[in-house]
Amino acid sequence: MNEPIQYLTQVKDKLKPKFWVPVALGTALQLYSTSVFAQRNPAIAFLSDIHLQEVYADLNSEKFKGVPHPTTGKLATIRTMGSQLNSTRLFNENYFALLAALEELAKKKVKLVVLPGDFTDDGQPMNVLALQKILQGYAEKYDMRFFITTGNHDPVSPYGGPGGKTDFLGLQGQNQAIASDTGVFPSLDAAITTQIDHWGYAEICEALADFGFFPAKKDLFWTHPFETFNYDSYTWDNAKSGASLDKRTYLLPGTQLRVPDASYLVEPVEGIWLLALDGNTYSPGPNTSNPKPEDWSGSSVGVNLSSKVKSYQLDWIEKIAAEAKKRGKRLISFSHYPLVDFHNGASEDMKDLFGKGKFQLSRVPETAVSEAYAQTGLQVHFAGHMHINQTSAHKTQTGEQLINIQVPSLAAFPPAYKILEEKQPGQLHIQTEILEQVDRMDEFIELYSMEHRWLTTANPKALWNKEILKAPDFLAYTQFHLRELIRLRFINSDWPEDLGLLVNALDARSLQQWAASPKEKKEAYLNQLLLDQQALPADALKVGSLMEDFYLIKNGGDLGKTLVPQERLNTYSQVFALPKAEDTKSNPRSSQLADFLGIFSSLIQSLPSDDFVIDLHSREIKSSH
Repeated sequence: MNEPIQYLTQVKDKLKPKFWVPVALGTALQLYSTSVFAQRNPAIAFLSDIHLQEVYADLNSEKFKGVPHPTTGKLATIRTMGSQLNSTRLFNENYFALLAALEELAKKKVKLVVLPGDFTDDGQPMNVLALQKILQGYAEKYDMRFFITTGNHDPVSPYGGPGGKTDFLGLQGQNQAIASDTGVFPSLDAAITTQIDHWGYAEICEALADFGFFPAKKDLFWTHPFETFNYDSYTWDNAKSGASLDKRTYLLPGTQLRVPDASYLVEPVEGIWLLALDGNTYSPGPNTSNPKPEDWSGSSVGVNLSSKVKSYQLDWIEKIAAEAKKRGKRLISFSHYPLVDFHNGASEDMKDLFGKGKFQLSRVPETAVSEAYAQTGLQVHFAGHMHINQTSAHKTQTGEQLINIQVPSLAAFPPAYKILEEKQPGQLHIQTEILEQVDRMDEFIELYSMEHRWLTTANPKALWNKEILKAPDFLAYTQFHLRELIRLRFINSDWPEDLGLLVNALDARSLQQWAASPKEKKEAYLNQLLLDQQALPADALKVGSLMEDFYLIKNGGDLGKTLVPQERLNTYSQVFALPKAEDTKSNPRSSQLADFLGIFSSLIQSLPSDDFVIDLHSREIKSSH
């Protein structure tokens, strides 16, 4: 669509908005000791990658209305357990995880809540409106304010289009395809409903307009990158008139197409500036002159691309950072996409060992990109996207430091959120709250059991481990989800074949035995372990302790370490300290294993990511334990 303004006007008329606003996807956190932030000390919570799906949606479809719950009779619109265990995110139980997290925040009396993107699972009407209802309820009951940025799973394309999924749970336990148009899955007998259409920026921003996408009357200040900065004579009426989405577009390089950019700056309470950076980028497909809405595709690469496609953002950020410093404001940045390498500097080694396309390494920010953002004056940045709990820092040649804090997902291991407080001037305390107890997390056990029975006879190759249904709490449930994800997907998709099986075969005892073996016997020892793994049937493969510990720590950071027995951590430290064998030709497996252990060592030694303090004066990051 060559004229986004025409599209926005159509949606505007259709939804009858009060006024028009866009979406924002980023914010950076910079704090100054002279600000009232230190005096008032408001806590700010960060809940990322919720991937909300309405589990009891009104599909308004004659062909499929949902699966009757055997106890309540309610019609469940859930995805299969098989699809969950092959995905980096849950689809169903995270609905209840969001409610549990919001209940905890209400008890803690946290009033400011940030959602750094992927707040829905692909921006369908049923999911966006479910989120709207939940957040509006907590806003009214507890006086909470929510500030949302979009991720790659919210507007999957800038102007929306047809959508669908093939993995909803059907009436007998089989997969049920649901689509918004018959052309989405032409070879499948799909149920048709507009509830699973893909909404674009316009529809999503209008539906969630109360959550930071437009200036509210109670805001002290609100602006966006395409508006002249005017703090001293700010009025809500002027901000409202300048906030329409058709005034917040940029020219897509190499085309004549204009695309929305939902970045914004808001001052919700005195002294705090939330700077939202929309990092989404899109491709219009082969027809760049007049693409259809469904031709657009999104990119999840992140700032490596958006820093180039939206280079004007860097100038805007630098201006905002300077204004914040001049006016004594706390500039708080959050976005969906990370700004710094989240592997503690091990990403290049990971590319060499696993390949550039593995382990989502294409999403790691390039050093030059991190440098550019650090030079703007941003100091602390909260991000999502990666579903990990991790802290990293980039130091520039001129002395600036940008700290990137990865907020875990509520839909994966570790299920957690973060709370920021400045308890002393210049001392930022970040507490990571793990979500262990979630009410109703077992609501669909009977339906999953039906699915498992169906698979047993119809498609036994797709069987998943039914033991997950016995998980005692949500933390254990997500850990089991990770273990099954490793077994069913990661070992085959991310690892060199032999290395994946080899690492999976190792535990602390065998690793120690390999390390203690004479040089000439190391390779033979690993070869035998590998042969034993290769002899196992695919359905008999179990996730080994070294493999699981690696993922627990890669994804969970400090939280993951708490789940690894200290004895095993001690063994890893001892093996890490051993010199690496230089003879790679006659000992290729030992050399490859040593490369992996070097990467694992870097991840274990990452910056604090659980309960820690950032000293903005000394630029130190210290654990609170």
